[in-house]
Amino acid sequence: MKLLLYISAIVAVTALVVIAIAIIKTAKTVKQAMKEVTDTMKRVEVKVGGITEKTDQLMNQTNQIAEDANAKLQSVDGLAASAKELSESTAYVQQSLTKMADQVATPPGKYAKLMQQTTVLSEAAARMYYGAKQQKGKR
Repeated sequence: MKLLLYISAIVAVTALVVIAIAIIKTAKTVKQAMKEVTDTMKRVEVKVGGITEKTDQLMNQTNQIAEDANAKLQSVDGLAASAKELSESTAYVQQSLTKMADQVATPPGKYAKLMQQTTVLSEAAARMYYGAKQQKGKR
């Protein structure tokens, strides 16, 4: 009878040790996954920062072009000539914006896949972040 109790105790202790090992391995895996998510988020932030910087540069360049066009319009004699140049400038800006919008809407193949992957990663990271935030809020 005592032998059965000792065997039961050994089995219980062994089971607890196995469970503890599994928990430790799981915790390490989760920690690594969170590090990878953090690294991915940092890379996404860097990419978004680069896009924002390029957008600001483009906006400044567009403003300079607009200022240049306005200066040229003021130097031209006659209302008809000024109206014609303004119409041409507007058409050029509209054409440029349309072209830029088309390029953003339909990027080349190599960028389309990258943008799609970035979107998927961003959505997954956001779900994980808000899920963790909700879990923290429930505590």
